[in-house]
Amino acid sequence: MRRLISANLMRLWHNKAFWYSVLFMIGLESAFCLLLLKQNSMRLDIVMYTMIQIIGILISVFLSLFMGTEYNDGTLRNKLIVGHKRSSIYLASLITDIAAVTVIYIAWALTGIVFAVIVHALPMHLTVEILYSGIVSWLACVSYAAIFNLIGMLSSNKARTSISCVLMAFMLMFAGLTCYSIARPGFLPASKSVVFQFLFELNPFGQTFQLMTIDMTMMLKLSAYSLILSIVLSGIGIYVFNKKDLK
Repeated sequence: MRRLISANLMRLWHNKAFWYSVLFMIGLESAFCLLLLKQNSMRLDIVMYTMIQIIGILISVFLSLFMGTEYNDGTLRNKLIVGHKRSSIYLASLITDIAAVTVIYIAWALTGIVFAVIVHALPMHLTVEILYSGIVSWLACVSYAAIFNLIGMLSSNKARTSISCVLMAFMLMFAGLTCYSIARPGFLPASKSVVFQFLFELNPFGQTFQLMTIDMTMMLKLSAYSLILSIVLSGIGIYVFNKKDLK
């Protein structure tokens, strides 16, 4: 599988859409921070956690373009012909997607941190909490990668992959906001409200939405949900991919 990962990373390195995505995230975070500076408002929670809520959409666009070439260019078929296992191909793709998402995430995070340090909006007594919330937001990005990798590996049409990934990103956003509204106290009985609260916390968008709380108990729960969601979706993806008729 190392050869598969190496080949995928090499393709990622030379992929223009990947570097455009990195630059776009840096530019977006920089523009947002400059806007806050102009308004004399540089609260750390706003600087660090606002733009991360739309990262799922950016990831969906990039990964759909990056993965769509696997079927269209015959790359996937060639990997099978030379004897690679389907599970290895799937996992290599997932690892590559996670690597790409991690670079995009780090680019965003470093940009926000630099602006926060420049304007002295980085309180030292919250360093541990901020670091941990950063890990949680990264795990949410990994969940996005697992979701879009599943779509990309099971869809044999580039256009359909792109549309499905982007629609899924928006569906997760709207579903998260809907569950958040319904789960608010007083809207439904507690027995029903807890279901929507669970769905909100399981949703990668819902996880990034809650980062401003910097609540360590909540952070632990969200981390567990991210890992469980990524593992379950990857397991389902490998199973279905092994059964898929690849023409």
